[in-house]
Amino acid sequence: MNMIQEIMVSVYCLAYNHEKYIKDCLEGFVNQKTNFKYDVIIHDDASTDNTANIIKEYAERYPDIIKPILQEENQYSQGVEIVDKFIGPLLKGKYVAICEGDDYWCDEHKLQRQVEILENHPEYIACVHQTKTANSSTGEVGLYSKLRKSGVIEIEKMLRERGPVYHTSSICYRKEALEDKPNFCYIAKGIGDYPNEFALALQGDIYYLNEVMSVYRQFTESSWSLKVKNNILIREKYYQDMISLLKEVNSYSKYKYKDVLDKTILDFKYLMWKLHPQISVCKDEDFSKLSLRKKINIIMRSIFRKK
Repeated sequence: MNMIQEIMVSVYCLAYNHEKYIKDCLEGFVNQKTNFKYDVIIHDDASTDNTANIIKEYAERYPDIIKPILQEENQYSQGVEIVDKFIGPLLKGKYVAICEGDDYWCDEHKLQRQVEILENHPEYIACVHQTKTANSSTGEVGLYSKLRKSGVIEIEKMLRERGPVYHTSSICYRKEALEDKPNFCYIAKGIGDYPNEFALALQGDIYYLNEVMSVYRQFTESSWSLKVKNNILIREKYYQDMISLLKEVNSYSKYKYKDVLDKTILDFKYLMWKLHPQISVCKDEDFSKLSLRKKINIIMRSIFRKK
């Protein structure tokens, strides 16, 4: 099969202290079977373990595929937008795919399948798929997305969920779609790719394949998910940032999805109130919009909370 010379897909990967996992991630990249050319921009943010050396090894073995960016000083801690500053200028493909360094692709035809769908359907802005979850703490496995049928994901479905409908490791999107991001994509750090998901959905249809083609490792040592789980202040900030993001999305979309977004904002307010239950929240005008069960939950928690 003749390879197309131009790069069709640029993949990018963010790695930091992923020594235990990075080989699986890299193997998932180099084992892709495609009839087009693709490359992988992998950014190591000055890992303190052996992650960078493993990346170097794969870059030497697969120089046409693995393109490393190895930092000597950690950029994230300095507030640098890593994707925009370092990775974005190197993305040459018509399409972009993503996979974090502690996750991996488990289907060697993943990129081929997604590109074929996008090439045949110009109305689709992106193609995503089902992802297996692997809990690093308990060993439990499951499915990330609640969707069980292939098809276009309704934008209202995305907007009313309290988390992404699909996992980042599953996405393949048209590069042009995120070259000029809406301002709401920069609202806050620490909310993952949720803003990009909204930015894509507001531009076109996202097609979902109900097939497992990637694995999401939950609660790994340096993961954001573990920090949120274990730190109530980080969790609270996440809820606050999500509320701010949803309000901006509401404004950006000219309130086309106001009813759905208002409901989702209320859900996040409820989660935040549960963290620090106080009778005073009953005075908040949004409190009256909660279901009776949720109102009672907050009131009881505020009465019996630990002093």
